[in-house]
Amino acid sequence: MEKEKLKKHLEASKAGFSALEKVIEFSCSGCGLCVSLCPTEAIEMKANIPTLVGECNKCGFCYQGCPRSFYPLSRIKKQYFGEERNEIEKRVGRHVNRFTSRSLTDEIFERAATGGTTTALIHYLLEKGMVNAILHLGTIHPDYFICHHAKTIISTRPEETLRGSRSKNQISPVLHDLKKMSGYDRFAVVGLSCSVEGIRKLQVIRDDPEMREIFKGIAKIAENLLKNLKFVIAVNCFANTKYGAIDKIYQKLGIKEEDVIKYAEDTKKTLYQFLNEGKTFLWYVQDGIMTRDGKFHPLNYYDFLEETMSIGCMVCPSFIVCKEGDVSIGVTASDIKLQEFGYNSVFIRHPELKDVFESMVEEGKLFRRPMWDNRGEYRRKFAERFIFERFAFKKDLMGFGNFVKTGKWTVTQDMYKSSESLQSGRSGKIMGLQRLFLTQTVKRKLMYEHAVIALKENGKFLTEIL
Repeated sequence: MEKEKLKKHLEASKAGFSALEKVIEFSCSGCGLCVSLCPTEAIEMKANIPTLVGECNKCGFCYQGCPRSFYPLSRIKKQYFGEERNEIEKRVGRHVNRFTSRSLTDEIFERAATGGTTTALIHYLLEKGMVNAILHLGTIHPDYFICHHAKTIISTRPEETLRGSRSKNQISPVLHDLKKMSGYDRFAVVGLSCSVEGIRKLQVIRDDPEMREIFKGIAKIAENLLKNLKFVIAVNCFANTKYGAIDKIYQKLGIKEEDVIKYAEDTKKTLYQFLNEGKTFLWYVQDGIMTRDGKFHPLNYYDFLEETMSIGCMVCPSFIVCKEGDVSIGVTASDIKLQEFGYNSVFIRHPELKDVFESMVEEGKLFRRPMWDNRGEYRRKFAERFIFERFAFKKDLMGFGNFVKTGKWTVTQDMYKSSESLQSGRSGKIMGLQRLFLTQTVKRKLMYEHAVIALKENGKFLTEIL
């Protein structure tokens, strides 16, 4: 049955870029992989949207490789990770270790995003010669503390990795430059779930005999693109904003980007002093903007859906934690008490990276501590079972159906009421891993499931998970 589905997608791909356009309409993640797969270089990312700029030869590689055309998840699990055996693994994937951490290198901790663990890791990999190049994101305004205008960069020296520090809350392609990495004999890629999924799909097309036989042409391209890939480092993500969205928010709020010192959890380290003045972990991770004049600007994304919402993020099959990364690093689940901030949650899947992190701790590069697994477990289960499933999210509160039909968002008043009522994860009674699980349920029940229903009911393209 699955083989026939794969052949169906092979047949669909013969329409070339026209096949990909159906994906782009509502399901594109903006990863940029299609650019690297096009043998005639006829695709470019314009405003972070795949755009045909040359003549399409209808090879179909862009559609075949796209992680949002179809995603062979069962084969990826079988080939690289194994089946998930319990609730924790079903939530965050198979892993060999999990913990919370922060960089102990002052420059990295000061300049990097919360905790600095991702930057510390890639800095260490280059320092020790385990890789000789990192493909990741930098910014076009490196002098700003927070800049959401990302650009792809390749770091080959440890000190260069600091160019990629801090989060970029805007969809930004990484894999459009994947083909540039073939000149390095050991490289790593840092990306969100969408980019990691693109890489894993290419790998399984290359490594799975049946898929390699069906998709012969792209299997050869995958071999060339990925032959020297050493590690895939995932940055966890709830959702991202459309191209130019942050600029529109700043404009509406009267903010200049160069003045921003806090955007959601990405916070200038001098603001950590507020922990001594009554602020808690929950203040730092809330959506809000602070400028260097000391003003705090509350931010509710529901007020900016037209400017920010990408439905491609809403149909992402990864719920915050990227389960296919060799390591997944984020902020959610890093908390073990309310009166602190500045750590990362880390889920390691690659045995070699487990040893790398051990060495970083031993050498004083990284501070590591256990993850808080069960704080509020029963409260979380109660909230999921009796509030979310029975009451809160039966309706399409965000208006996905109307958006698919008209292109306009119509958030209901019930959405605002539900948002205000979801305080269990903000009370401090549910923390650590349980807070992550609760947030995953919110993403699935409030966004993903209704977005999927809206696409199906309106006959729009939806990623087939195999």
